[in-house]
Amino acid sequence: MNKNTKYIIYVGMFSALCTIATFIKIPFGNGAMVHLGSAMIFTLAILFGGKYAGPAGAIGSAFFDLLLGFSPYTLWSFVIKGIAGFIAGSIAHIGNNNGNNFFINLLGLFAASLWTLVGYIIAWTFVIGSFEAALLNIPSSLMSSSMGIIVSIPLSLTLRKTLRKSGYLNLDTNTCR
Repeated sequence: MNKNTKYIIYVGMFSALCTIATFIKIPFGNGAMVHLGSAMIFTLAILFGGKYAGPAGAIGSAFFDLLLGFSPYTLWSFVIKGIAGFIAGSIAHIGNNNGNNFFINLLGLFAASLWTLVGYIIAWTFVIGSFEAALLNIPSSLMSSSMGIIVSIPLSLTLRKTLRKSGYLNLDTNTCR
């Protein structure tokens, strides 16, 4: 199987994981929610970098919005979550870190969380039609990102061991099994 086909398969699989994780949610505030979608995007970012976490976060989050009828947010989620995954993964894999440096990973996750917060304030303002109402959703965005950070750090450490043993940690150089 060629490299491009493998990449598409992995991004598709990771996108599905992001969609499923986002279904694990608690409604909060003015139509907002606290969910585990960010945790999946952050976990993918730490393990595989922005090349995989960006597209998976974009597609998975947008697909969730389509499935649940949040269509006004679909394009917003595609851009915001895609860039968030890319930011987190690119920072986590900067230099030769490959997601192995706790503090660099945390920096990437905080940067992605800040981007997500700003992006969704803009999105909420346009969709809801009120900047003041958009500001009411800040706590849910901060809680989702915080939950994402809290879950992704230990989850990525646990998954890293298994993925390393199976040979799937570096998706760009191994062959499909």
